[in-house]
Amino acid sequence: MKIKIFCNFCGKELDTDLLDGKKRQICPGCKAVYYENPLPVASVILSNRDREVLLVKRAREPFQGMWCFPIGFAETGESIEDAALRELEEETSLTGKIVQLVDVGSHLNHFYGELLIITFEAERVAGVEMAGDDASECRYFPIMNLPKLAFDSQERAIQKYRELKRDLWSIRDSFETFVGGALRDKIAYPGSLLSDELIMAVENNSKKIIRLWLDDIMTNPSTGSYHAFDRKELFERAMSIIGDFKAWLKGEKGENEFKSFYVNLGNKRREDRVLLEDLISSLSLLKKHIWMFTYSFGVWEKAVDIYRMFELGERLVYFFDKAAYYAVTGYTRAARKQGKA
Repeated sequence: MKIKIFCNFCGKELDTDLLDGKKRQICPGCKAVYYENPLPVASVILSNRDREVLLVKRAREPFQGMWCFPIGFAETGESIEDAALRELEEETSLTGKIVQLVDVGSHLNHFYGELLIITFEAERVAGVEMAGDDASECRYFPIMNLPKLAFDSQERAIQKYRELKRDLWSIRDSFETFVGGALRDKIAYPGSLLSDELIMAVENNSKKIIRLWLDDIMTNPSTGSYHAFDRKELFERAMSIIGDFKAWLKGEKGENEFKSFYVNLGNKRREDRVLLEDLISSLSLLKKHIWMFTYSFGVWEKAVDIYRMFELGERLVYFFDKAAYYAVTGYTRAARKQGKA
């Protein structure tokens, strides 16, 4: 770091004195104080949809030949955000826009002294990646497998960036798996979706959920046909349904087995003289109690928690709609047989 010797205003040689508890350079003639402030540096993280980060290889010292994010000093008359976008364009030929602040950190440089490095996330707007200015090369690297970065401040920044993106990436992965499963008429196996954690909670608390459901259908006007039913028999049926729900999600039960169970359920309820609308309502109420239990299971402050509940709701709808369809099929078949008898 270069030490200032003469005053900019009167040309006298500077002295050192204690001011505000710190040694500072002061002009003995005009009393000007020369504060030593960190130099502002702008750094940019730009990633693509494949979760790769754009890095540049430094063409000059310091750290020549090492990789880093586009980085450079802010200049007089420009904002730190403008400096970040200018460095991005100069070193990679891309124009971009700032998405968010990622990190602010200090770095001690043997030549420039104390630096204040501000790292932003930027989004690509236009251009083709091409190294320029202080960069000899630029290309994308997997964000979880980056080379050693030239600056420690950028190593810290990328860790914060991963944390910032973790929930968003989890949601995106789960959503893509969910949609892919729906297109194949399978809502994925446990371990691949964010809502799997809630499915485990349903299984572990199935008895509590079913007791709440039984209290409901034994008194609810929409399930009057069930009010005189044997509670134990309904409890066992509901346990089977929750077991089916998990087995179906795991792929342990095929479509034929699934269909057979609910067709037989509909047939049995017809024989028991349960009204069809009461049968459908009983299934709907079980779905409601499963969802309401999981809703009360946690605090929904983060986007990932809200998405997890949305995803569970969609899986419940998918399962119970199919169950209701097959139950109605069994019920109406039994009705036709009784009508012919």
